[in-house]
Amino acid sequence: MNATEQAPLDIAVGILVDNAGRLLIARRRAGTPGEGMWEFPGGKREGDEPMADCLARELAEEIGVHDCRLDAPLIRFTHHKGERPVRLHVWRIDQWQGEPSGLEGQELAWAERGALADYRLLPATDVILCALDLPARYAITPALSAADSQQWWARFEALIARPDMPLLRLRDQGLDDAAYQALAAKVIEAAHAQGVAVLVDRSLSLCRAVGADGLHWPLARLIEAGRPALASGQRLAVSAHTGTDLAMAVERGADFAVLSPVAATPTHPGAKALGWDGWHAARADYGLPVYALGGLGEADLQNARQHNAQGVAAIRAFWPDVG
Repeated sequence: MNATEQAPLDIAVGILVDNAGRLLIARRRAGTPGEGMWEFPGGKREGDEPMADCLARELAEEIGVHDCRLDAPLIRFTHHKGERPVRLHVWRIDQWQGEPSGLEGQELAWAERGALADYRLLPATDVILCALDLPARYAITPALSAADSQQWWARFEALIARPDMPLLRLRDQGLDDAAYQALAAKVIEAAHAQGVAVLVDRSLSLCRAVGADGLHWPLARLIEAGRPALASGQRLAVSAHTGTDLAMAVERGADFAVLSPVAATPTHPGAKALGWDGWHAARADYGLPVYALGGLGEADLQNARQHNAQGVAAIRAFWPDVG
């Protein structure tokens, strides 16, 4: 039996984040798989114990912390980058009791997020870090070309002023490339002044020209063109509608995806709604963060997280009303 045919080993992972925003990492001991590499603390499940209990036990045994606050997991995904497939159940932890120490002889370090590139990290840590970096809300703009310009800009300015909305996609299929580029330049200048990142829909050259923070493409474009040569820190998102789409998105190197529609929407009136059960089945444990999209809003955030979503993507629900 090869690695891909084995049942995945369930591993609980905890990302401890201190008050300065640093992350706790541990170095694999000699004689263990991945020795010398760095990882987030955690360990494998024993029997059929709940994964949150597994993580609490492993953190107490390995680094001596307890009473960790465990809300919804950050992400759950399977990868095949080691000796056997593993399914990682990852939590972000901001509150705990005790002072972390290497109770099993392992080296620990508190690292700034930007300094992690200096460490040799275990495979698939990039997926965890992408989920850690991405917000719970992904706003998608309605088309300016189909709206009142003054109202659109007023709503856009209200949107980027929200502190909980640091990522948006500029979507307007009604504009040609030149008009879209001109709009993107204005949107990105205003958004960056508020600390908001913007993904654009078009070419890599347009993305570079306007200083966007990445691209959001249909999956078909990624399959046809391959992953574009984005700069470090830029993201590639794709739109998906099935589990097969998500598998292809992982294979072709997408950083994250939106999976839709959960519910029927006016934007895509002919699309069959997945419902939460269908969405969860399609999302499965593919190795990238996935937003739920389609008829959702603020009230759906907790439910989305419980279904292994990064959060919620929306057009109308996040588009603010203005007087």
